[in-house]
Amino acid sequence: MSSSSSKPKPTPLRLARFTDHAAMARTLSLAFWDDVLFGHLIHPHRAQYPHDSDLYWLRRIQVHWWDWSHVFLVTVDVEETTGAEIVTGVAHWSRMGGGGGVGRESLAPHAPLASWDPRNALLPLAKAYAALATWWRPNRAADPAKEDIIERSYSFLDHIWTGERAKSWYLEALGVRPEYQNRGLGRKLVQWGLDQAEREGVSASVIAADGKETFYQLCGFDVGPVGRSGEGENNPLADVPGGLVFFRDAKAKVKNA
Repeated sequence: MSSSSSKPKPTPLRLARFTDHAAMARTLSLAFWDDVLFGHLIHPHRAQYPHDSDLYWLRRIQVHWWDWSHVFLVTVDVEETTGAEIVTGVAHWSRMGGGGGVGRESLAPHAPLASWDPRNALLPLAKAYAALATWWRPNRAADPAKEDIIERSYSFLDHIWTGERAKSWYLEALGVRPEYQNRGLGRKLVQWGLDQAEREGVSASVIAADGKETFYQLCGFDVGPVGRSGEGENNPLADVPGGLVFFRDAKAKVKNA
C-alpha cells in the first residue's frame, strides 16, 4: 500500500439533515461516554444499557432542531464498500441574544423567523413530543434525578452572557466518534461558529468539558475562563469538575465579499 493511500481521507463538513438525527445522537453518546458529567454523572447505567444514552442526545436534538436560532453541523466519511455516509462528528451551535441571523453565504440553514411565521409552532410541538417520548421510553442508562441537571443550572449563568457578550454564538455541544478523533474534525466544527461570529461582529462562547480547556483555547476561545458552570449557591453542578466558560470576544464585522 502506498503512503498516500494510507493517509486519512478528508472528511467533509455540512449542515446536518433530519435523517442524521440517530447517527448524531450515537456520535455524541460515544464521544461523551467517559465524560465526568454526561457519562458518569448523568448516565451511570450506560454499560448496562449502552444504547439508551443515545436517547438523551436524540431528544435534545429533536427539540432544538425546530428552534431556528440553533444550527447543527456534521462531519461525514463514506463507507468504502457500500458508499453510505458515516457521521463522524457533530457540532450544535446556538445564536444567543437575538438579532443577527445566518447569512445566505454561510452554511447556516435559515435566518430567524418572523413572529407570525407558522413554523414557530413546531418548537412547542417538538417539546411536547420529547416529553411524551421520555415517558413512553425512559432512558434506562440515566439517573432520573440527574437527567435534567444541565437545564437546572442555566439560571446560575445568566450573568455571564451580558453586556457586549449578550450576543454570542454559543457551542452547545461538540463530539467526534472515538475512532475519528485526532484528525482535526473538532477544530473544523468549532471554526464554523468562530467564523459566523466574526461575520456578525459578535462573540463566540463555550463551556469546556473537564480536560478540554486547552483544546478550546487553541481553537480560538482566547478569553477566560470568565466563569464556571457550577458557580452560584445551590447550583446542581457545584461539585462537577470542569465547566469553565471561555469566549472569543467580538471582532469587527466582516463585510461580505
